[in-house]
Amino acid sequence: MEDAASPPSRGGGREHPRPLTPVGAATGIDGAMRSAISQAIVRIHAEHYGKGATQAKTYAWDNLVVTVLRDVLTVAERTLIDVDRADTVRDVRTMFQSSLEPMFRAAIEQLTGRRVQSFMSQVDPVRGFGVEVFVLEPADERD
Repeated sequence: MEDAASPPSRGGGREHPRPLTPVGAATGIDGAMRSAISQAIVRIHAEHYGKGATQAKTYAWDNLVVTVLRDVLTVAERTLIDVDRADTVRDVRTMFQSSLEPMFRAAIEQLTGRRVQSFMSQVDPVRGFGVEVFVLEPADERD
């Protein structure tokens, strides 16, 4: 598994864009923590789907944590996709992820020491990507 620092901020032509908080500054989420988050997410997938991602990378900006997973599909899901049922894979994943939400939240809260305000999950069944998105409570009053 790999992990990397957050990407640079893009101004997009706006005046005085709010810069992303550097990882490890106000967020307190450094490379070791991003790696631990990736590992925890893959472990939850492996334990409950019977297969974990082959690669995972976690990014952190301000109060946002995003884990991108590659090769997340099970054999059964790939079989459904082969018969043009990607919609079924997406629907079942959405329901299943909803049932696992407390586990994902607990893992992130334990690792970051911050409450998860919102959790979102999505899968791209055609390409085998998944994302787990967490919006954390602000680290301090300045956020």
